[in-house]
Amino acid sequence: MRFITRLHVCAAAALVTILYFSWRRPSTAYLKDNLQRVWKNSPRRVVVFGDDWSDTGEYRMFPPPKGSTRDRNAAQGDIWVETLCKELTCDWVDNFARSVPDNVGLEAVGSMVDSNIFLDVTSESRKETLAVFDFKTQVQHFIEFDKKKWRLPGRHTADEQTVFTVLFGTWDLLQFSPLDKDAAIRAIDRSVKELFHNLDILADHVGTLKVTVPNLMDVTFLPRYSDRKNESATEFAQDQHQAVFLWSYWNTALSQAASEWARGDVFVPNVHDIIMEEVRAKQMFTNRIADAKGNGRQEPLFEEVEKPCLVQDPNAQNLQAAAHPCTDPSTHLFWDDMHLSGPAHELIGKEAARLVRGNEAVNSDARQRAKLQSATDKKSEGDKGANFDLKFPPGY
Repeated sequence: MRFITRLHVCAAAALVTILYFSWRRPSTAYLKDNLQRVWKNSPRRVVVFGDDWSDTGEYRMFPPPKGSTRDRNAAQGDIWVETLCKELTCDWVDNFARSVPDNVGLEAVGSMVDSNIFLDVTSESRKETLAVFDFKTQVQHFIEFDKKKWRLPGRHTADEQTVFTVLFGTWDLLQFSPLDKDAAIRAIDRSVKELFHNLDILADHVGTLKVTVPNLMDVTFLPRYSDRKNESATEFAQDQHQAVFLWSYWNTALSQAASEWARGDVFVPNVHDIIMEEVRAKQMFTNRIADAKGNGRQEPLFEEVEKPCLVQDPNAQNLQAAAHPCTDPSTHLFWDDMHLSGPAHELIGKEAARLVRGNEAVNSDARQRAKLQSATDKKSEGDKGANFDLKFPPGY
């Protein structure tokens, strides 16, 4: 009798296990459904536009001269677009983003939304400066590549499913911040307008888009900016105040334009909140402060949230040779004075993938209004045709 009882208990446990995993299966199916919502057919690709923060170092069109290419240090890890590709199980990353080149003999500015805007607003104070390919140029390169990609091995199909990524603004803000406030605001307005104008050009070429447009992190948190604290305290405070205002203005203008754009789905990962959450986690843990949600009790992801892993000697002739990486890059929020570390990029890439999988577009209302307006316009055209009924008098 005792044996039978144990047998019954084992059978019951097995049944509960089966029921549990049967109940858990929908979550896996839900993930597959979300991926199918992103990728209706194979093959799959992520197309990348932007600056250093998005540049994978592999170029589809017009690669930079070999001597000026910025070498990627394997210790830095993946950047956010590579994490996005992994999360969405894409087949290719078609990169058109560009980094500031090394050893070009000129002062260089990273990729911006529109180099003409930069040249216009800085014409009075700018020295001889090299401006890297801007968004407009990158889009032109993509369109040229897209017409020829069938020549590449495995790229013979014309129906590749695509998620676009567009991340500009860090270099724009660094260049616009020293300007007169009104001039800087006008430059930002023009830049955001031009960004979505180029998305219109993309939509004209490929049709309805899925595009990820992250907002910007406050540039005053970058080590390159914060290192200026050793300058005049009053001057630094004034510059920082304006830079923070312009950063907020950029993100507000970007958010508003994204919510009103109707030619595709726009996903806006909140980069600033992602990074500041890690900064707060470190500060709370260090100061032994915890809130009602338990934040501050867990060990933070990053041990160092101010100093970069890669320290460079600005007086050295060869910047590559003068770079000294830290022992454990994964413990640093910043890789160098301008760029995040690999683990920080991973947080952004995973959040971008979550938004795309969940179809959490910021412009759903605008898209719906556009669809309704299109349906209304078509119905009006149909009604006009139906009402046009030519009748002849009797006898004809």
